[in-house]
Amino acid sequence: MSNKKLENELTELKIDLDDVSRNMVDEFFNELNKRINLPFVAKEQLINDYLKAFRYYLNNNYKVKKIVKLLDLNNLGDFYAHNERRYLELDNAAIVYPLGMRQHEMPMFRLGVKLKEVVCPELLQIALDITIKRFPGFVCTVKSGFFWHYLETNNNPIQIEEEKDIPCKPISRLSRTYRSFRVLYYKKRISIEFFHVLTDGTGGLVFLKTLLREYFNLKGIKVPIEKGILDINGIVNEEELENEFKKAKGDSDFNTFVDHSSLQLKGKRINAPMSKIVHFILETDKLKEVSKKYSGTITAYICAIMFLAAKPCIKQKEGLFNIQIPINMRKFNNSKTLKNYSMYFNASVDIKNVHDKETLVKEISKQIKEKGSYESMHKMMVTTGKIINSLSFVPKFLKNIVLQLVYGSFANSMIGSTLSNVGLVDMPEEMKKEIDMVYFLLSPGYPNRASATMASINNKTLFTVIKNSDDDTFENNIYDLLKEDGLKVELEGSIDYES
Repeated sequence: MSNKKLENELTELKIDLDDVSRNMVDEFFNELNKRINLPFVAKEQLINDYLKAFRYYLNNNYKVKKIVKLLDLNNLGDFYAHNERRYLELDNAAIVYPLGMRQHEMPMFRLGVKLKEVVCPELLQIALDITIKRFPGFVCTVKSGFFWHYLETNNNPIQIEEEKDIPCKPISRLSRTYRSFRVLYYKKRISIEFFHVLTDGTGGLVFLKTLLREYFNLKGIKVPIEKGILDINGIVNEEELENEFKKAKGDSDFNTFVDHSSLQLKGKRINAPMSKIVHFILETDKLKEVSKKYSGTITAYICAIMFLAAKPCIKQKEGLFNIQIPINMRKFNNSKTLKNYSMYFNASVDIKNVHDKETLVKEISKQIKEKGSYESMHKMMVTTGKIINSLSFVPKFLKNIVLQLVYGSFANSMIGSTLSNVGLVDMPEEMKKEIDMVYFLLSPGYPNRASATMASINNKTLFTVIKNSDDDTFENNIYDLLKEDGLKVELEGSIDYES
């Protein structure tokens, strides 16, 4: 170890140890040093991560032999032994997302958990250091080519951050440590925020669960590799990097992208992607009972609640209000891809016909079955592919105009709100025991005033409304409508972000 500061810290680490333990520490850090062949600053950072973890364990009376076993250097593999670059294409859904960067925006989403104990940042950092090698499609920065944006991998270590800012704030591309995701912690909460160019909610959950397994293992809680968790020392399957959209063949229909413009909720838009966050915490089994009473799924029921809550928040007395619902395409073919593989449709109802839950749940269930069917979604995928192929050799500055028209602000005007439900998050029992709730956040796009997300675990469903307006009528109406059905509702929320 050549850095004087690190050498001094290592010496200080060994002060109260016996000779045998000191030798074990020296052997450990000498081996760590051999496994890293990165630029000086990156190498220093990684060694420092292990010094902090070692110090944490010693301060908590762990024996050195146990520490060396927990911090098994074999989990680093050869990932940091070379500064390799790999170039990856964007999937068809991700191609449009870099356009947002041009407008000083970045489509972001967050997945996270609230633990039953306070987060240990020293161990979370090591968990990230050893987990990330299994996700080469995530250690990426977005680069700009002449025809398309693309991803470039970078195996310099990524630092976790203590959460101090507004959720899903755009990631600065000017930072030396820029990556397309970040890992945050705050008290009992661990959160991962993704630039949507990398993955969707399903891919993000695989990463979150795999990271959590390594974190709990470092805490001495053994978690099996199951329920969608990946083996960090396993071979990367190329299927995980697959652009599934390219496989879609058949008839196309441009009308799948064309919908009637949507009415919008009232309220002054705030200059923040998430000006207010409200969590409605519901008992999952009770929510299922109520949804079943209306002969619908949880998604159909909550969507109906959103329509009813929106009606008093819309100035117009008639016209379509559209709620966008994502469809996870993996359910149709069991794809293993960790890239984006979701399509969308609008549940649409004329606001003048929004009266009662029973009628709405029936109508929304019908639309989910028809619009969200494999046939409909597949046709949209084929159309997406043909649009992209037709623009392949058009310079990027020109194709931006077309793609922004199809997918950007024009498309957002067809959406009044969004409801994205990642469903029941399946985890090993050993992990679930340590977790209180799962979080999912997705910011509204312009000109929308609200989006909504759902995630469930341990009989708790977190239904979250994310706002960027100063009017709280929508969320207040939702609360009243849920209580009206006898549901027990706990509320949590953020401070109001003004800018």
